[in-house]
Amino acid sequence: MKFLKSIGFVFAFFCLGLLHAQDYKFIPNNQHVLTDEDVKTMELVITPDVLLFNDKGKRLPISQVQLMTNSDYTPLFYVDDKQRLKSIVFKRNALKNNTVAINPESEFIKGEKALDFFITDLQGNTFKLSDLKGQVVVLNFWFTKCAPCVMEMPELNELTDIFKDKKVKFLALTFNKKEIVEQFLDNTVFNFTIAANANDVITTYGVQSYPTSIVINKKGEIVAKEIGYRTNIKSVLTTVINAQL
Repeated sequence: MKFLKSIGFVFAFFCLGLLHAQDYKFIPNNQHVLTDEDVKTMELVITPDVLLFNDKGKRLPISQVQLMTNSDYTPLFYVDDKQRLKSIVFKRNALKNNTVAINPESEFIKGEKALDFFITDLQGNTFKLSDLKGQVVVLNFWFTKCAPCVMEMPELNELTDIFKDKKVKFLALTFNKKEIVEQFLDNTVFNFTIAANANDVITTYGVQSYPTSIVINKKGEIVAKEIGYRTNIKSVLTTVINAQL
């Protein structure tokens, strides 16, 4: 699959913390699990030869890498003696009181006013959200080492093609520095208008999970918010955008 060509990431999408791993007999003896601190400080690379398992030892297709953004699972990363990622075990979290927790970031009141902000893109152009009234604005919060963010970029690029002749503005906001983003774009296509060093906007909108997409209507009101990776993100956002045009 194209997105598996060598995606580096630091897992920071739902700050749940990794549990201490039990020994899994299906994991080779020459592999060891990374600690919480290892995962926070190391850059891991997913390649097509990385094996995915559930906690019962069943092999999972590589497409199930999306479980990393599912709060029902905790990913356990196993590396070899050279610190190369070889296996990922998705440990199912125990449900408490048979209820599923709702990510508070996904909660919003439809029609609530989108908070104003000011950003500068990679070319030095400046944008103020309130100046974009009369257009539908799509915000995408991402960072260069976020594997699910990179995975959804081809579909997001298709969105820009679909609405290129419409009054729709696509803005991608990241906390990465400009030079890091420019290095990333040397090998990856992302057709949104990109703003680096957008920490103020990220804080203003309370974004902690990546990727996050927010759609703002022509009146400057939030009408949709999508948290985490979705295989059908293009379809979901297309429906929302069309309803606002």
